[in-house]
Amino acid sequence: MLKVAKLDQYYGGSHTLWEVDLDVRAGECTCLMGRNGVGKTTLLRAIMGLVPSAGG
Repeated sequence: MLKVAKLDQYYGGSHTLWEVDLDVRAGECTCLMGRNGVGKTTLLRAIMGLVPSAGG
């Protein structure tokens, strides 16, 4: 199970993620889709603790 609540992230001085909520239950599959530069990789890095989050 993975739960993210109100995650904020800044990258290079820009506010890149605003109050992101994510809830993935055991056994579920989830796909992140979006254009280049919208924050998919930044979100995953923040969830894994590879970059510090600004809140949440």
